Amino acid sequence: MTVKSLATGVAAVATIGAAAAGVTSIAAGSTSIHPVALPVQPVVLGAPLPIFPPPAADLPTAGDLSSLLTNLTNPGVSYHSKTGLVAGGISDDEGRDADHKLRQADHDGKFPQSYDVTNIQPAGPNGATADVAISGPKFPAPITQHLAFVQQGGWVLQHDSALALLQAATG
Repeated sequence: MTVKSLATGVAAVATIGAAAAGVTSIAAGSTSIHPVALPVQPVVLGAPLPIFPPPAADLPTAGDLSSLLTNLTNPGVSYHSKTGLVAGGISDDEGRDADHKLRQADHDGKFPQSYDVTNIQPAGPNGATADVAISGPKFPAPITQHLAFVQQGGWVLQHDSALALLQAATG
């Protein structure tokens, strides 16, 4: 590199630096070379904020639902005591059939069972759904059901979900 090209490069850098300092001074509204903080102005005005669903404060807990399912499938308790645990109740025919199937499953060693409730989600204004993994001594692996629940002065199992639970617990 020659002395002439080196001098030209240094002059170019000095010119760019001086121009940058001048622009900064003009932008700051000052003749001083000390930077001045400018108020930050938003670039996008009136942009809508993201809309998130309201928090579902009234959802049941996993423990509440697990307890409900345990009570509903208890082979030692008659369906007469369980009718309030199912939305719309349990008819006499369904109740007698459920009691028979639960007692038979107990006799076959399928109880006690546990209900691992996960993924509780709102489902309408008075409902919730959840994934329920049913485990028991005769199940080689947990059986997972997607069940629906209804708030009726307390959480109860939706009727079709009660039938699916009965099938999974006794099948």
